[in-house]
Amino acid sequence: MKNKYKTTYLTVIVCLLLLSVTSCEDFLEAPLPPEKITTDKVFGSAGTLEMAMLGVYTKATNYYGAGQFVYCADQLADNLSANPPLASDIMSTSEYDASNSSSLSNTWSQPYAAIYEANTMLLNLPTATAKITDEERDHYMAQALFLRALMYFELVRLYGDVPLILEPDPTVSKTKARTPKAEVFASVIADLKEAMDLLPATNISGLDARRCANKYVAEALLARVYLFMGDYANAETSATNVINSGNYSLETDLTAVLMRRSTEIIFAMDGAMIDFPNSCFYYGLYGMPNFYQDAPEPYANEYSGWGCLTQSAINEYESDDQRFATWFTYSAEENVFSIKYPYNIFYQELADADPQDFCVLRLSEMYLIRAEAKARKSSPDLQGAAEDLNQVRTIHGGLTGISAGSQSEMLTALEHENRVEFMCEGHRWYDLVRTNRADAVLSQLEYKTGWEAHKVLLPVPAKELINNTNLVPNPGY
Repeated sequence: MKNKYKTTYLTVIVCLLLLSVTSCEDFLEAPLPPEKITTDKVFGSAGTLEMAMLGVYTKATNYYGAGQFVYCADQLADNLSANPPLASDIMSTSEYDASNSSSLSNTWSQPYAAIYEANTMLLNLPTATAKITDEERDHYMAQALFLRALMYFELVRLYGDVPLILEPDPTVSKTKARTPKAEVFASVIADLKEAMDLLPATNISGLDARRCANKYVAEALLARVYLFMGDYANAETSATNVINSGNYSLETDLTAVLMRRSTEIIFAMDGAMIDFPNSCFYYGLYGMPNFYQDAPEPYANEYSGWGCLTQSAINEYESDDQRFATWFTYSAEENVFSIKYPYNIFYQELADADPQDFCVLRLSEMYLIRAEAKARKSSPDLQGAAEDLNQVRTIHGGLTGISAGSQSEMLTALEHENRVEFMCEGHRWYDLVRTNRADAVLSQLEYKTGWEAHKVLLPVPAKELINNTNLVPNPGY
């Protein structure tokens, strides 16, 4: 029964892949599979094996949703809100609970869909009969390990304890209880370290290094994981290795920072819609005036609704911070919205000429991770922390550097710098949660009408609790 399910599932996967987009350009060159694919055929042909690898990336891409994920994280925090407010905007008002958790169900189901396919790859690759080199086999293994680690990291920082499933057996996934997050973190770290051992330092044989994992992509994610865990020594080491790799450099052109041509993007995901592969169409459609490109002057368009910066987000920017002037503009109602994602579906020709993907990891974060790790060590290196922070502050902000100050002053400066640097990139929520600052900050906001301290973890979707009786809700739901 298990083998029958696996064969049927792989048939569906490969057929669906023909309608999917890719996060590794080279995978698009794979030949079309035959009408009916068995497990042996998938892992017996180099072409169908590439398509199966594409499937893992496609599922992971769906989680980020061509920029839709920006809404989830920045509305959960205090960066974005509808203006005027919408009663249905449960993320920005913190009105999410067990009864309406279906609207957030993709944050649970989509990572697990990618994990299932990664597990399928990892189970079958060692014995695959496809005519591929050992290097290619290692590369596929490493890509699957990296994506599985990425998806579990996203799950654990949203939900805490989650079922840790490391095999593609649906009977396990339907009955698995929640695994303590410490074990999930341990699995994430193990996957990333194994991936680093198998991956080259740069891209291999034509693969786009910024949309496929290499050694330093995996290590950049590892630096983020270590920071989230409070392992500051290892966070500093991993961030340093990425910075010193020479693969990336801080982008001096702010309009290029999040574009595919950026020199600082470490890893990005393609747009999740086949018709709009070169833009973060979701944010471009709802997070800015639809016809901004025709009338880009401030106050030229009327715009209210989703994607407006909150007043506290606007106030966070210093008056001469060039990031605010470059990455944001005003509508006729004086709402502020981001133009970090400049092309929506009405401007696909512009997007095709200057493509953009959803940025997952970039070099600025490595400098700020290292700065925070230095500041939080048992023997803080405040001068070193200031030097790293000022790399981002001066190059991107056009601002004068700050001095070291006290540890508390440095941590406050780092919270500020992370917020203004990654505004509308989905970082703020996780920064508040991992530093235990979420309740102190969000409880003070009047529009967060549903906020309670337990909401630092999202509710496990109700349908998952129904389907798997071994799951238990998060506390408070």
